[in-house]
Amino acid sequence: MNADKKNNYQLGYQSSVILFLLRLFLYLSVFILILIHPGISVSFDRVGIIQWFIIVPAMGIIAFVPAARDTVFKKLIFAFTALILVSIIIGGFSPDAFIAFTAGLTSFVLTMLMFRKDQLPVHSRWAKITAFEPFFLALICLRLLALSRSGEEVAGESASLTQFILVWTFTVFFLHSALVYLALNLNSRVKAWKEGIAFFLSAAAVFVIALALLPPDFVKNMIVDNLVSERIPQRIQPSDAERGMPQRGNGRRTLPASEEGGESGELRGVSEHEWPGTSDGSGESRQYLVKIVVSENEPVYMGDSFRGQLDPEKGFLSSPQESVNQISSQRLFVTWYNSEREYDYNRIRNEIYSLSILRQKYFQWRPLSADPVILNENAGPLRYIHQTVSDIHVDDPLLLVNNPTRYFTEREKTALAPYLEITLENEDMVIFKNYLDYALKLWSENRAEITGNEGYLTYFFSKLGGRTGNEYMENIIAILTSFSDFQYNLSYNDDYSISALKKFLSVTKDGDCVEFSNTLALLGRLAGIPSRVVTGYLAAEGLQTQAHIDGLIVLRRGIPFLQQFPFQNLYMVTSAHAHSWTQFYIPDYGWIDFEATSFAIPPLGAGDISSWDVVIPILDENRTLSQVRKFPWQAAGRAALILLAAAVVLAYALRYGREFVLYLGSQKGNYRSRARCLYLLLLARLAADGSPIKPASKTAHEYSELFFTGRSSRGNKKTPVPEMNEAVSYFKNFADIYSEIRWKEFADPYEPENKFNLLRLEYKNILTAVKKKGIHRFFIRVINLRGLAYL
Repeated sequence: MNADKKNNYQLGYQSSVILFLLRLFLYLSVFILILIHPGISVSFDRVGIIQWFIIVPAMGIIAFVPAARDTVFKKLIFAFTALILVSIIIGGFSPDAFIAFTAGLTSFVLTMLMFRKDQLPVHSRWAKITAFEPFFLALICLRLLALSRSGEEVAGESASLTQFILVWTFTVFFLHSALVYLALNLNSRVKAWKEGIAFFLSAAAVFVIALALLPPDFVKNMIVDNLVSERIPQRIQPSDAERGMPQRGNGRRTLPASEEGGESGELRGVSEHEWPGTSDGSGESRQYLVKIVVSENEPVYMGDSFRGQLDPEKGFLSSPQESVNQISSQRLFVTWYNSEREYDYNRIRNEIYSLSILRQKYFQWRPLSADPVILNENAGPLRYIHQTVSDIHVDDPLLLVNNPTRYFTEREKTALAPYLEITLENEDMVIFKNYLDYALKLWSENRAEITGNEGYLTYFFSKLGGRTGNEYMENIIAILTSFSDFQYNLSYNDDYSISALKKFLSVTKDGDCVEFSNTLALLGRLAGIPSRVVTGYLAAEGLQTQAHIDGLIVLRRGIPFLQQFPFQNLYMVTSAHAHSWTQFYIPDYGWIDFEATSFAIPPLGAGDISSWDVVIPILDENRTLSQVRKFPWQAAGRAALILLAAAVVLAYALRYGREFVLYLGSQKGNYRSRARCLYLLLLARLAADGSPIKPASKTAHEYSELFFTGRSSRGNKKTPVPEMNEAVSYFKNFADIYSEIRWKEFADPYEPENKFNLLRLEYKNILTAVKKKGIHRFFIRVINLRGLAYL
């Protein structure tokens, strides 16, 4: 008996190991899909990798490893202690640590309930909550399927995976459901494994049917050729009624004002099917729509590259330590949340929507959250919707000169060290250092004359009221005011090199936002101010001409997404609004945007973008930009019905085919096998008639004692049925004869045949005794599938 128990334990443990490994495989298969899916470029960060690929599997393994009853408590203490320590190490005391701890704890508890529930002092019914596990993995697969259809390029790249993900969703759900069932029923291994095999076969059937019925063009995309030949855009004139939109307020000034009396550009349009995107090659000064920004506050500085690494030749390069530089180009799987806590003063929460022709995401520093890109099929080339939330500084940053500035803390010094590095050649260092000394001296000696200049300085000092005393901020102002005799133009270029900055500073004194912003950042570092350069786009009220406003009116008319926002919150951003600016770190206020070009001489002539025509796409109401088919619910429904019908047909074929094979087996062969077939046939027909299912552990004699008990059961108390005494007697006789035939050695060669004839007689007597009359009982016997329990 002890040997049998030991063998049963070893068999049960081996089965549980197989189930646990299969569970781990299903889990990893789904999360690996996230890594290899071409529609998702967001990689798990360090915390995410440790959480999903180390903590969760490790806690599951710890929970699965068997432990003696007297050591279970020690195992729990060890697991929770290790989990708390690892969570704090990777996430500190931030929400990341709590999320990692919760994920590990969930993995541990679910594994214990599924495989080691006998070691927990809880009721076994709590183990049923593990039945929700398959839904978690299936939902992730469905999310991946949705991302496969999120855009034309993504759909094209993931076309080969789309059908697999759909099929794998059902397969994982079926396999995981079977796994949970088997794990919770290891004590009844025979029944559990047979039903688990049935689940597996069902999953395989789903896989085959889905592959056969799912349309091959489930994700079909027609890419429109947007790079069409040169074409003069046609003029667009909004109606007088449309121009009666609510007036827009005046925001803080960002770029130099245009010359008074200058010509204003006109609004023109190109068919969305012939949308050139940037320029039509005509050489005329035109600005093409890039995005429409929705914001309650302006200006909106939207950056995609934060440049803090200073190269002695190439100038400012993208900062490798800045996470925003990575997520701006990543295709997010879920909403990205900033895990770093912010304590900056004078900031307000601002939610930004952007309807863009660019998939690239642009952020105000620093985003609190960023949603995955949404594909909008009703906006022509403006097909990408971006949504971010940031805490922004909306006041004029120069007014911070009125506030005292404290020294950097040791933590700030460490974090800001990369933004104070100056790696210049000695000759270059002399040039920039001499200019900084000149700017500081000019500010110190001629402050009164500088404050009397017209333009932005007059506006600034009228607000300043002559109050200063903040040396940190005054150094910034000194550098900015030194650009008052520099000429600003709008020819955006990509030359960030130190040689270009030297030429701008010492020779030409003429440049665009790139020269101004990079030079300001470099001089700021020399003055001991943490600095960096940001590139992206600028949306501001001061950049909105009448042509921009008319364009917004026209586009808002045809794009439902824009109609849900107040008109005064809409800003048009064009190719002429590509911008580069400087960010300085101000203690207590964080990174603040500074605009060096505001102090320069405004653009002249064709360099004034207000004289440029604004070109927008003319939307086609009958357009077909992206033919992405909807989910084939009808095909999926047909597949489900076919699967159900096939399962029913196979079930009845299995039942009656098995009974027929058993009947044939009872007619031919040696007497022992014939008796065995007749016995199994009797059990199957009794089950179809509603008799109790014989437990696998019960012999024929033991089953005869329980036979027909419970047909009149009330509650948990089972009582014998008096009218079935005759059938019970027949079954006991059948059990006696069956035991003789199976195990007795007969000396008389004719005796086994006689015994088998008696066995067949008792077989008929039993069926006659239990058979109930009535047409409904006949149909129950015909359609009942309870006999499959003996497979």
